[in-house]
Parts: sequence; C-alpha cells; structure tokens
Amino acid sequence: MRNDRVDARRVRRAAVVEESVLQRTRAAQLLANDLKLEVVHTGATLPMFMAWLKRTDRTRWPHLLVLDLPTDVDPPRDLDLIAALRDAGMRVLVLSALRNRGAARRLVELGIDAVVSTSDGEDEFLLAADAALGGGTMITARAQATIHGADQTLRLSRQEERALALYASGLTIAEVAERIGVRHDTARKYLKRVRDKYTVIGRPARSKLELARIAWAEGYLVAESDRAVRSGPAATAG
Repeated sequence: MRNDRVDARRVRRAAVVEESVLQRTRAAQLLANDLKLEVVHTGATLPMFMAWLKRTDRTRWPHLLVLDLPTDVDPPRDLDLIAALRDAGMRVLVLSALRNRGAARRLVELGIDAVVSTSDGEDEFLLAADAALGGGTMITARAQATIHGADQTLRLSRQEERALALYASGLTIAEVAERIGVRHDTARKYLKRVRDKYTVIGRPARSKLELARIAWAEGYLVAESDRAVRSGPAATAG
C-alpha cells in the first residue's frame, strides 16, 4: 500500500525557498529521496521564486512549496503572495525558526497547510510535507509552542495594544491619542507601559523603530490594519 502511494506521487513536484544553502539543500534531498517528489526549484527568496514562476509553464509549477517565514522587509506583501499561491492550488509548508511570530500567527489564521520548526527533526518535516500533499494540515508541537507559547507572561491591555499598533504605524503620539479617544498624556503613558513591559522580559524598545519591530513581530500592526479595513467606508456602506 505504501509503495502504491509513493508511486502515485512520483509525478508530484516541490519547490524549496530558503536563504540557508545547507537547510535548502537538505530539505530538497528529503523531499526527493523520501517522498519521491520532483524538486523543480530551489532558491533563496520568495521574489526569486515568483520570478521563476513567471517564466515557467504552469504544468511545471510545484504542488508543494516549502519556505521560510518572510523577513521583516515587507511582511504584509509576502503574506499576500503566499495566500495567492495557495489560492492557485499550491500546498505551502513553512519551515522556519519562527522568529517573526506575528507573521506565523497570520499564516495560521490564513489556513496555512503545515508549519514545522527548524528545531523539529526530519521525521516531523516529512510527516508535515506528506500531510500537506494529502490535503491535510499539520503544525508540529514545537511550532505551536514557539508561535503561541513565548512571552505568555507579558500582557498588554486593549488600549496599550492599540497605542502600540498606531504609533508603530507612523502616527504621532498626539494622533494616537485622537484615534483612541484619550488625552495626549494618557497615550504617552500607554506607550511607556508597553516599553516597560517589554524591557522586563529582555526586549527593550527605546526608539520608535524598536517598537515598530516588536509590533510587526507580535502581529499588532497586522491586526490594527485589518480592523481599520473592516471599519472603513466599504465596511459600512449599504
């Protein structure tokens, strides 16, 4: 029965997008040798993969895409690309250290097919790839713990979350105060509390840029932008 399943998948194709040459090469070897997939592309970045897709006949596109999480260069655009690839019929497996937990949570919300931590073993990787190709989903226990388990002792209030997201998006403190309906001094206190809470757990955020990086990593900017879209004119029309 196992041989029949492997034979049926000999025509299946995979691609691996990973900056690390060693990790990229090993992932491709496992897919080819253990799951008998044809690895049609390996590359360092998602833009490189998209460029390859444009010049490649659709009949040669991969059924499974294995990739690392997007960097903090342009997370929303990368997440949109991944969602578009899934809509095109590709199964997507994220193999990552999951340092950008906000992006990881967003992918889970989008219904990503599989998530594997780089701390997992090769067996877990193969099981996840097999599950994704079969139409299932799998998030390993280590990946779950990394995405949802870190910094659980840190809690931001609802207003602190909003102040962080708005300030990190580029607004001034005065504009943040106006948006959330509080005084300027109150908005400043919210942001000071956020800084203090992250400093306590070893993630100091002295500058606006550091706060912005935390907001991206924790998913606050994505969440705030989603709320803005849902509450905008298009959401209230009709």
